[in-house]
Amino acid sequence: MAQQRVATSKVAGTWAWAFQRLSGVLLIVLLGIHIFVSHFMGVGEEESGETLITFAEVSVRLDQLLYIVVDYSMLAMVLFHGLNGLRTVLLDFDLFALRRRAIDATLWVVGIATLVWGIAILFPFITSSGG
Repeated sequence: MAQQRVATSKVAGTWAWAFQRLSGVLLIVLLGIHIFVSHFMGVGEEESGETLITFAEVSVRLDQLLYIVVDYSMLAMVLFHGLNGLRTVLLDFDLFALRRRAIDATLWVVGIATLVWGIAILFPFITSSGG
């Protein structure tokens, strides 16, 4: 039986596989930072034993570059990780594998549009802290 050779540079999904692992590790780190900042840095007033986080306090927190970078990076990594996972699942089916370029293009458009939307939603918190 003859062995079929596969060129590793042409293996579909090698970069997607590597970036899926990288985005997963980055998500764990970013989520840890986010949870620490959100729950253990004393942001929020206590009322009836419950911590309240207000728009003004979130704006003050987002006045610092570190928090902006963490929040936007986490948004980008969540989108990439989720959409790349969806791409992997879809390409496991022959019906979708034949349309790989269309699926890739669609997921890129959805990812970029959602990232822009997420930036637009978070932006008022950042701009309102100045005054």
